[in-house]
Amino acid sequence: MSKRIGVGDMNRREGIEVIEKAAGCDKNVLILGETGTGKDVAARRIHELSPRRAFPFVAVNCASLPDELVEAELFGYARGSFTGAVKEKEGLLEAAGKGTVFLDEIGELSYHLQAKILRLIDKKEARRIGETTMRHVSARFIFATNKDLQEEVKMGRFRSDLYFRVNVVRIRMPPLRERMDEIPLLAHQFLERENARGNAKKDLSPDALKKLMNYDFPGNIRELENIIERAFILCDGNIIRDGDLRLEREDWLQENAGYVTPESLRRALSSCRWNKTRTANEIGKSRRQLYRLLEKYRMDDCIRKGFFF
Repeated sequence: MSKRIGVGDMNRREGIEVIEKAAGCDKNVLILGETGTGKDVAARRIHELSPRRAFPFVAVNCASLPDELVEAELFGYARGSFTGAVKEKEGLLEAAGKGTVFLDEIGELSYHLQAKILRLIDKKEARRIGETTMRHVSARFIFATNKDLQEEVKMGRFRSDLYFRVNVVRIRMPPLRERMDEIPLLAHQFLERENARGNAKKDLSPDALKKLMNYDFPGNIRELENIIERAFILCDGNIIRDGDLRLEREDWLQENAGYVTPESLRRALSSCRWNKTRTANEIGKSRRQLYRLLEKYRMDDCIRKGFFF
């Protein structure tokens, strides 16, 4: 059975403790979370805190490369093993040595390549493309995905045996909308970095910070980072104001002037006895906005219950 840590809401201190525990156990780690929640940052931090920190950290994004390139990058290949293989190439597994291999977006791998990763984890050995000799692999593995792998297993898109191999220590990276209290700290950290790069001294105005706090960040931490970088460039003075912030979904701010949490939405549904008109009025939204909130929070159980006019 997997050791599940980092489940549910995590504040900054709890997040650090979770990463420290994962770093010390030297087991396979599965990091779950939406795009932009910092899964790659967590993986690298686990490596830096682990006994393997003196060895390489090798990252491969399985979603950015076709299967054949992922296989060639990981396992390496012999000269002449395929068109374009004019010389032999060491794979990243060999290059990592006793370090850490981070396979990001493992849920994107084909069933064929999943079988090879399964053997790699089980046997701790790999074979270059075009060779017959097996080579020992000493690296530790960290995996990440933005997919629900349990659902992928049910749908037959992900091997159940591989799922149980990668899911030894599981860490969930909460989306930024579940830890809104961290936005001011993160925003100022990103701004301090830009100040250092540009030899400047810019700050966030209260209205700019309020605008950030009223946004749901579909792109999570990565989106916040990009917003601060753009604002730093666009701002003419030393104070970044709300007009300097360019959000990808400005319409969200207009339609959600009063932020509705999943918990408050469930309470409203229950108190209004699933009447959609009354529920929408209760939370100050239109019925169309109500349905959008249900879809956003993936509250399929509420949708299945049905509504009454």
